[in-house]
Amino acid sequence: MSQPTPTPGQFTDPRGAKAQAKAERAYRKASRPFYKKKRFILLALVALIVIIVIATSGGSDDSASSGGNGSGDGGSSSGGSAAEAGLNEPVRDGKFEFTVNGVDCSKTTLGTGPISTQANGTFCLVSVRVENIGNEAQTLDSTSQVAYDAQGSKYSTDTEAAFYLDNAGSALFEQLNPGTGVDGTLVYDVPVGTTLTKLELHDSMFSNGVTVNLG
Repeated sequence: MSQPTPTPGQFTDPRGAKAQAKAERAYRKASRPFYKKKRFILLALVALIVIIVIATSGGSDDSASSGGNGSGDGGSSSGGSAAEAGLNEPVRDGKFEFTVNGVDCSKTTLGTGPISTQANGTFCLVSVRVENIGNEAQTLDSTSQVAYDAQGSKYSTDTEAAFYLDNAGSALFEQLNPGTGVDGTLVYDVPVGTTLTKLELHDSMFSNGVTVNLG
């Protein structure tokens, strides 16, 4: 007995079905809303905007912070004046207030008789008043105080020669409690004929320092 022949409407071509499915997928992809197709672009733009905002606000905060830290410990001032201070004018660096009262570069010997020392050049003696304006004890170190001449040469203190001063207690190396002060002398051994033009005074070896003109 022979098999019935399928009618034309009952015949299905597998290749045609695959092509039709592929065409439907392509149509659905092309028909998706714009915001879905470009979602990764939008996310990238949002991330970029966030980075810009953070960077901008961070820079502003840093500038404000830098501008507001001028009066804390370690800061320097010269009685509120932009100009450098001179003799008998108090200046501040950190916990200390300095007042330079005078300079004498006429001595070549300190001490008397056998208990004396000779300068390699000449001794410059700088009289200074130092007060602790902070709220805790601070060590005053004379080795942190430096002097300059008109050519910009830098001179450190002669701490050994300072012990031959007439008043041994005037050597500036001691701990000052809050509210206390001391009058002392900084000693510099400089070449003969040298004129010191300014001092750079420090609360400690780590502070910014403050300048006092000696001329």
